[in-house]
Amino acid sequence: MEREVDVLICGGGPVGLLTAYCLARYGVSTYVVEQHDRAKQTLYGRAAMIAPRTLEMLDQLDLANALGQIGFVVRGQVSYKDGEKDESKTTPSFSDITDTFFDYCLLCRQRYTEDVIRQGYERYSKTGIHYGARLADFSLIKHADDSVVRSTIDTVDYGRLMIRSKYIVGADGGRSTVRNLAGIVFEGDRIDRYWIRIDGIVETDMPEARRGLGGIQSASHGSVLWACLDHGATRVGFALPRNLFQERWNSITRDEVVAEAKKALQPFNLEFKTVDWWTVYSVGQHLAATYRANNRVFIAGDAAHTHSSGAAQGMNTGLHDAVNLSWKLAGHLNGWLSEDALETYATERRPIAQRIIEQDKIISVVTGGEIPEQFKSDPDADPNKILTKTYEANVALYTGLGISYPQGSLLVTCSNLNEALKVEPGQRAPDVLLQRPGIRVPLRLQSLWKFNGKFTILFFCGDPNKTRNAIREWRQFFDGPESFIHYSADFYQCLTIITGNNEAGSPDEHLGVPCFGDAFYDVDGAAHMRYGVATEEPTMIVLRPDGMVGLTSSLGDGHDISSYFAGFVTAHTESWNYVNSEDKNQTDFSVGEVSLADDADS
Repeated sequence: MEREVDVLICGGGPVGLLTAYCLARYGVSTYVVEQHDRAKQTLYGRAAMIAPRTLEMLDQLDLANALGQIGFVVRGQVSYKDGEKDESKTTPSFSDITDTFFDYCLLCRQRYTEDVIRQGYERYSKTGIHYGARLADFSLIKHADDSVVRSTIDTVDYGRLMIRSKYIVGADGGRSTVRNLAGIVFEGDRIDRYWIRIDGIVETDMPEARRGLGGIQSASHGSVLWACLDHGATRVGFALPRNLFQERWNSITRDEVVAEAKKALQPFNLEFKTVDWWTVYSVGQHLAATYRANNRVFIAGDAAHTHSSGAAQGMNTGLHDAVNLSWKLAGHLNGWLSEDALETYATERRPIAQRIIEQDKIISVVTGGEIPEQFKSDPDADPNKILTKTYEANVALYTGLGISYPQGSLLVTCSNLNEALKVEPGQRAPDVLLQRPGIRVPLRLQSLWKFNGKFTILFFCGDPNKTRNAIREWRQFFDGPESFIHYSADFYQCLTIITGNNEAGSPDEHLGVPCFGDAFYDVDGAAHMRYGVATEEPTMIVLRPDGMVGLTSSLGDGHDISSYFAGFVTAHTESWNYVNSEDKNQTDFSVGEVSLADDADS
């Protein structure tokens, strides 16, 4: 059998599924193969924590609500030492989390996360996931003007299957076949340290056992993880003691793991009514030398980077990889995003994985109650204090809210920018509250645009009484013959944000010209203030399809945004030639002809 799709995705875990879901949502055909038979593979355990920024992205992909119906919401943590609460490490809330309405973590075992994403994927694609299918080999077939990937898939139901695709994505784990076949070096080390994780229904006399996240400082087992999971389950995690590591790490039994968990929780009592899943795994950190090979091969998730679960970053980082890669790949396959833009996937995502691995090298040591080499010169060094400081210093990284990317072709700051602006290209766009015309119920800004593969242009128009002239000038450019609205590609959407009351009138009347896309009111000015936009200085902020700020510019004559999009939107030259040809009636693009719906759907 032979099939042809745009993208072959190897790996049916969360990263592969989310990549497939995003691509299908953006109109790209996909085929997903997963070597494990879902009916036989371990369904519980594995990754569980979903961080705030990941929840934001999943919400804009219409997946967060379904996960929220299943998972355990955590807004605080409790810590114990010698049976007493350690107030210095017990927090009532994630006080460092700001500018998001997802101010919590969600603990949801990987089985259920995969179920939600897979169901979303199946709404957009009839292909489904091919379980019991594994990549055996692939080769590049070069043509005069293009090339394709021809992959050999071994299946348990159809025998050998051939897939022709334009690209192949390896999301097939730390032992990635795609990475190995592509010859990508996986740099790093595996250290002689092992961790235990055990999930089940438990009974304990530990206070606040269903608080969400807990940490127990154990003299024998280092820093012990306590995490409340979905469906009333709990996860206990700790470093395998040295004596067991040396004697039994490769033959330890479930009963021995349960016994060690009981010791680790002392002086509290612990009983497992059921054990859903347990594992003993080695700790190591690896990073792929590149995330792309032969122009047609990409890797993501554990195929690109591995580390311990100490900061719960494995799945979160992989899901961020999927979101970053999918919109760029879809934009290119849909004919409007340049080839060079695909290179930014690695330049943006690989340094993030490098940062996580650097911190993980510290966490994986101190979690076992030991002192990392770089701290041994300090006679007062304490593993628990080092662990706490490491978490505190990297909260922006671990929540995902502080992740940013370096400036480049997709990230530009313009020279005419208001210096008071509080957001920069490469940063996540903060979430703020607005109101729809007439309805005085707040709406989240992030809920007003969804991840659909398009750029979102936010027009912060301030007070129209003070900004009307600048807005009128920009409207003339927007509707003029050199505007990006005449590009042949459907790659953007607009939102107009106006300060002032929402009592009477229409947005167009308030603005003095037709609005740019749908309009919303910043009644108390808080949205303008959070973004650093003065009400008398209208500002344009372009958000990439992944919600990161791409361009910041004061409203001027439009050259800034024209130059920005011309840097990577490949559809602009043909469109401009068409618009400026003698056969085209230019009056079709006059101000009076532009409607709200036309702007939003151009």
